[in-house]
Amino acid sequence: MITSLIIPFRNEKEYAEFTLVNTHSFLTKSEVSFEIIAVDDSSDGTWEILKSFASNYDNVIVIKGGSPPGYGKALLTGFKIASGDIIIPFNGDNSDSLEDVLRYTKLINNGYDMVFGSRYMKQSSISGSSPLKGGISRLGNLFLQFVFRANCTDLTNSFKAYKKEVITSVQPSSAGYELGMELAIKAICTGYKYTTIPISWTEREMGRSKMAVFRTALVFTITAIKMRYSQMKLM
Repeated sequence: MITSLIIPFRNEKEYAEFTLVNTHSFLTKSEVSFEIIAVDDSSDGTWEILKSFASNYDNVIVIKGGSPPGYGKALLTGFKIASGDIIIPFNGDNSDSLEDVLRYTKLINNGYDMVFGSRYMKQSSISGSSPLKGGISRLGNLFLQFVFRANCTDLTNSFKAYKKEVITSVQPSSAGYELGMELAIKAICTGYKYTTIPISWTEREMGRSKMAVFRTALVFTITAIKMRYSQMKLM
């Protein structure tokens, strides 16, 4: 199976080259069949870095995102052109673990339709997260887990793995960070087979996160309520 890593970038000139070099080198050494799709929403020179790197490799594709920019929109752009059998959103600030990418692909190759990573299991490793951000995230995920009866303690995290057919079937549409949650919940409700594993996550060391915590939490909540309402109408 070919794995497609979809990496959104928005003004990440501090991380762009490091993320691509590190990701490409690691997966090549791991002998994984893969492609990297970098979707750029930047205005700081990230685009030039991405194009320069991609010019050296056939399995690296760079593409401009839409206008106005959006994290979810960038992922949707990547989903459309991905040729892999396994699709994995991966953050451009290198906060996600490539070791976990290998664990994801192994589990899907063993029969799962989806593999969800959780930052909130006993064996998980989190480094650098602020208490406020972490607390809001944990409470929100407890709410989602209860409402949707999900066997996952981290539905808001976009770093998950899917068979391509899952994304094609579910057809997520959110424009922002909530897309990862929408995709996971819709796929669970559709009945796709999944498992949840502990993962490692590291806060960025350079630059600033593009996520506004309170605004994002509000959007996640509204999206979840709408999804639950739509689900109840179908019962």
